[in-house]
Amino acid sequence: MIGYLEGEVIDAEINKIILEINGVGYELELAGFKSQPHVGEEIEVFTYTYVREDALKLFAFPEKMGKELFEILITVNGIGPSAGLNILNTMPASRFVSAIMQKNEAVLKEISGIGPKTAQRLILELQNKLEEFAYLQNDNDKSNAGSAVDEDRQDVVDALTALGYKISEINRALREVEFESEINVSEKIRLVLNQLGKER
Repeated sequence: MIGYLEGEVIDAEINKIILEINGVGYELELAGFKSQPHVGEEIEVFTYTYVREDALKLFAFPEKMGKELFEILITVNGIGPSAGLNILNTMPASRFVSAIMQKNEAVLKEISGIGPKTAQRLILELQNKLEEFAYLQNDNDKSNAGSAVDEDRQDVVDALTALGYKISEINRALREVEFESEINVSEKIRLVLNQLGKER
């Protein structure tokens, strides 16, 4: 399976390119790109290999999280690769995930081909699957901001995952716990552990 490629764009159409790597041209269908790569541009992409009896396709994403969201999307009944590409090419992944977590059907219906029933099914089937994804995305955004509070939060998550807790469990507990600004990481871990004990 091909998971990552880096090379030069030698042909480009709307949402499709051929990427040349060591004399081999890989035809890629694009998802989630802010702008269309142009001929002569050197790019790197994360890829998903789609294999069927009658098809072999490579889908390309500018970021790993876009690929991961695509892999989650195509687990939904009735959402195949084409629909997954349509979703990612219609709106940013963060907006789609936010709409799912907030049960915002109006935003989902902005996507071509998604009506009320499909929007409801997406929300129903994806809320649990995207909870961990949404947390990781939010945590990644915060880590880029580089605040001390975010570092403490990551330390708490790292400690609790090492103890065997799932990120989804930790995320729920963190939403329920309020931290005083002056407490240290050890105390934060203790408070979250107490909350996790209540939930189990």
